[in-house]
Amino acid sequence: MASQGAHPACLFLALTLLVTAAATVILCTAILTNHWELISFDREAVEAIAAKFNDTHTLEWLWDGKVGKVNIELRSRVRRQDAEFLDTSMGYTASNPARVRRQPSRVIFLVPMHGGIWTLCVGLSEPEQQKLHSMGFPLSGCLNYLSRHFIDNESKNDWVQSKCQEDNILRRPGVLMRMQNLSISCSLVCCILLGASAVVGSFGIIQRQISAVLITGVMYILAATFGLFCLSIMHFKRKTKKDCGVLDSQVTPEYSSARIFQTGWSLDLGWGGVVTCLMAALLWLLLARIMRYNPISLS
Repeated sequence: MASQGAHPACLFLALTLLVTAAATVILCTAILTNHWELISFDREAVEAIAAKFNDTHTLEWLWDGKVGKVNIELRSRVRRQDAEFLDTSMGYTASNPARVRRQPSRVIFLVPMHGGIWTLCVGLSEPEQQKLHSMGFPLSGCLNYLSRHFIDNESKNDWVQSKCQEDNILRRPGVLMRMQNLSISCSLVCCILLGASAVVGSFGIIQRQISAVLITGVMYILAATFGLFCLSIMHFKRKTKKDCGVLDSQVTPEYSSARIFQTGWSLDLGWGGVVTCLMAALLWLLLARIMRYNPISLS
């Protein structure tokens, strides 16, 4: 009779371990992948902006519209006094109160990207990235959000604040960076809790310690909670404010309005991992109750 009573408990233990392994794999995969958000450009909006500035902007689409290349002719106006000084020094008279001084043109690239909790990646194949790099685009592969590149760009993006104020857009420097750091912190806590749960859970089953099994269930609840925080931050970070900064230091403020942010499959996978973690936590709590009245024999 004892062996017959232990059989359902062993099946429940196997189910608990299976759901726990699935929850750990799904949530860790979601955290480590970099398809939480997809960043692209609206082609019609880009063409409309280029047509608006057709005297200085020249638009060219590469790879069937995958990447937009904009050649911007930079000009700066010279004051009347400076124009008169230049005219007299060069031996001719000024006919206009102010002249336009031509400067070397600037090329920007409207490149699709995809990002995760940790990184931002260029959404192009390796040959396309190499060819784009030869054209002058400085980014390739994936960059970490905590790298010096993003920290420097965050401090340099203050020059677009005046442009944002002209468009009646409130820009608070560092908001997106702080939200990104919060999501990274929550994901780190999730990984630590999942790793500690594996150790504590294994100890509780092998040594038949009900308290360790209970703690494992509580730790999975905490992992699901911090995972929920991370998912919420990643879901709402692009919706709480209008993005008017330069995400990759290559896009001018005019084309920021043509940028499209969409959620990717990693975010959906993360929601599945949180739900599975809650299921695993419930199973661990029920397993502790079963072990109290029906000890599990591993022999």
